[in-house]
Amino acid sequence: MTGAYRIAGVGGQGVITMAKAISTILMNENLDPVMSEIHGLSQRGGSVVSDIKYDGAKSPILTKNDADVLIGMKTSEALSNMYVLKETGICIGNRINDPGKDVVIDFVEGKKVYWVDCQSIAGDDSSGSINMVLLGFISSMDPKIHFDDAMKYVSNAFGGKYTERNTTMLRRGYEAGVRIFGNVTN
Repeated sequence: MTGAYRIAGVGGQGVITMAKAISTILMNENLDPVMSEIHGLSQRGGSVVSDIKYDGAKSPILTKNDADVLIGMKTSEALSNMYVLKETGICIGNRINDPGKDVVIDFVEGKKVYWVDCQSIAGDDSSGSINMVLLGFISSMDPKIHFDDAMKYVSNAFGGKYTERNTTMLRRGYEAGVRIFGNVTN
């Protein structure tokens, strides 16, 4: 049985970086991922979507009701891509500053959505960290994306000061997820 992710955001948010991380982790789990990138970058801030299918998929492109997981780096991108989620799919989306709440659980179009306040979780280091916070959050609840595997990928993929910042953001996202789900994946 194949599975699928859609990662949606805008240029500069790290959509492709997150897609490469998830694809590499799935590959290391022998789940045979295929990945696509769709760029709407006529200017910085244009829509960027990356689809990942695994476990026997021939094409990575997602259509209506295909995705198990939708990751929205921006609230508007999460909402505009809800159509790809299966009925049983979940959405994990970035939400901007809601004081006192790191994660809000909601239902949109009958589908479960975890709105994660990435800026609040990241603190002063939030610039360019949304993707790592969300990857950490996902690693707390998705049995295919183990936190240790995500940490290993991030440690190897980035150099110098970026390694420390990205592993810190990954850990903060993971810890926010553990507060919601408990220690599900590790």
